Amino acid sequence: MLNLDQGVRDASGTLENYVVTPSLAKHFGEALDLIKGALEQQKSRASYLDGSFGSGKSHFMAVLNFLLAGDLRARKIPQLASVVTKHDAWLSSKRFLMVPFHMIGAVSFESAAR
Repeated sequence: MLNLDQGVRDASGTLENYVVTPSLAKHFGEALDLIKGALEQQKSRASYLDGSFGSGKSHFMAVLNFLLAGDLRARKIPQLASVVTKHDAWLSSKRFLMVPFHMIGAVSFESAAR
């Protein structure tokens, strides 16, 4: 199990333990399509990630964070090659501010952001 803010601090550990299935590769593509569309349309977009406790939501978000940050280790995951290739032009020309944190145990958004 991975805590998102800890996972993004340990890129090597997070990435070396991550297994990308064909379904996950598809979902990374969908996530990047959503982000690309929001940038092109200059409109805020929202999405949610749903899954049982321990199903890999934080791991998915940590790897997505690394892809958006241009982390070469994440971009070289063989199972994500087609997704990275499809999105490379716009990904490599953008800079993103990532603010990873989790809400587990938080009573409010404000308490989690402290």
